[in-house]
Amino acid sequence: MRKKLFYYALTLIIMSIVSCGAKKELYNIECISVENQGYIKLKVLDYKNTSKLDVENASKNAIKAVLYSGYSSATCQTQKPLLKETADIEKFKKIENKFFSENGIWKTFVRNSLDTSNIKTDKKENKDFIIMINKDGLRKYLEEQKIIKPLNTGF
Repeated sequence: MRKKLFYYALTLIIMSIVSCGAKKELYNIECISVENQGYIKLKVLDYKNTSKLDVENASKNAIKAVLYSGYSSATCQTQKPLLKETADIEKFKKIENKFFSENGIWKTFVRNSLDTSNIKTDKKENKDFIIMINKDGLRKYLEEQKIIKPLNTGF
């Protein structure tokens, strides 16, 4: 039993290091709640770019978490990323710059973004944001762009 726990913990640590290292970003996403009308409320804390983090970048980080890594917490059921397949990720990468541009469509999937507090960690001041993401709308957009397949495909 101890050996099994050790391997489980080691696997989680390795997965965390690989996922953060691959993106060259270091932020923490925690699901606070699942809201109505397809929205999810996420808490975002950026550890790498603390002085540059603002509501806009925190919102982009929240969308990236929904797209690429998924999210979980004690209050929400674990959710897989919307872009699960390598082919889906490659399709999205083709439109990612336009999607996240200054006038990009990403803004239509964000609501009620709040800077909630300043948190001191390791002698740095980090900002903590509450971001609401329209996950259902984002999924529908990805389906319309033919980046992912609709949920009812194959039925």
